[in-house]
Amino acid sequence: MRVMMKGVQSGKWYLVVDCAGCGEPIPFAEATPPVEKSDPIRCGTIANLTCPHCGHVGTYAPAVMSLRPGSEWPA
Repeated sequence: MRVMMKGVQSGKWYLVVDCAGCGEPIPFAEATPPVEKSDPIRCGTIANLTCPHCGHVGTYAPAVMSLRPGSEWPA
C-alpha cells in the first residue's frame, strides 16, 4: 500500500500507524477531524504497508492505528 507523506497537509487529520521497523509515523489515509467524544477507529487491517522512512513492509491492525493532525509532519 502506498503512503501519503508528500500529500499531508496541516489542518487535516490522518489515520496513522507507527512503523514496526523504525517507529516513525506513517500517515496512510485522510480522516475526518475527531470530535470531543470520538468513536473508535473503524478500519480493517492494513496489509503490505511500506514505510517511506525505512522500507519495512508490515501489516497493521486497527488497535495500533490512531488519528493525528497533519501539522505533526513537515510540509
